[in-house]
Amino acid sequence: MEVQGTPPESREEARWDHLALELQTLRTRAGDPSFAEIARRVSEQRLARGASEHAARVARTTVYDAFRTGRARVNLELVRDIGTALGGSDADVDGWIARCRHPQPPEQSSAPEPQPVESSVVPPAGVREAVLLMAACLAANLLGRTFVDFLHLPIHLDMVGTAIAAIALGPWRGAAVGASTNVVGALLSGPASIPFAIVNVAGALAWGYGVRRFGLGRTLPRFLALNVMVAALCTLLAVPILVGLYGGSAGNGQDTITTTFLALTHQLTVSVGFSNLLVSLADKLFSGFVALVVISTLPAGLRLGSRLVLSAPPPTR
Repeated sequence: MEVQGTPPESREEARWDHLALELQTLRTRAGDPSFAEIARRVSEQRLARGASEHAARVARTTVYDAFRTGRARVNLELVRDIGTALGGSDADVDGWIARCRHPQPPEQSSAPEPQPVESSVVPPAGVREAVLLMAACLAANLLGRTFVDFLHLPIHLDMVGTAIAAIALGPWRGAAVGASTNVVGALLSGPASIPFAIVNVAGALAWGYGVRRFGLGRTLPRFLALNVMVAALCTLLAVPILVGLYGGSAGNGQDTITTTFLALTHQLTVSVGFSNLLVSLADKLFSGFVALVVISTLPAGLRLGSRLVLSAPPPTR
């Protein structure tokens, strides 16, 4: 018996809503991986089953559509793959599908309707929004660098934007911001900064993958440890450049710290290493926690996949 006043097409569009809501709930339980990450997992599953690379590939937007309510048709094979990728079982998915195909009348239903995790699914940010954020991050890096050069401070401040871009938009977009900072910076203060592009890129990859893939941004202790790891990685890459190309001089307030250590150790590489690590720790902790605050203020579409402590998660991504 059809419910009066409900157009047939509306009932058909709502037919698969239960399935979409169950997928949203399953995704939340799995830690809210991004749509791109889910697509990657689905592709890996299909390749493992022997599918060709072309047949295994699935677009992020296709995965995103599977989580939307109000759909008249769904790709059930994709839904099963998504359920498996998120830790669900085929039996769970088959049960959801059966319920959508044979819904119980409200008065006979013993189980409560599942509630959506959020009222709507937030689509990923467009290319324009991402490019604008990357440009703002590049400007922040250059501004910090100019400030340090002007005051000769024993810190860098040229990776705040790198951290923001890497965590909010992904590691490789952050790497693009980092590399651009050193290339554009060469136009402002000479080519000495170009070799350090590898340091900026490495920091971006560490921040991006650390937060987005390994969940190192979900608690303050984890995020603190991530920033320490970024600092150590940057030092490992920067010291050979400083010693090999510039005689150990960083050209800023770090040189004073190096001189102090040199008087104690009489070893240039050791002194540069210690001084750079101290500066890098302060710099990366500052950059990381500024990024934490800034990202918490961004629109939800610009921080998909970047679940951070103190940052309210966007609606189901």
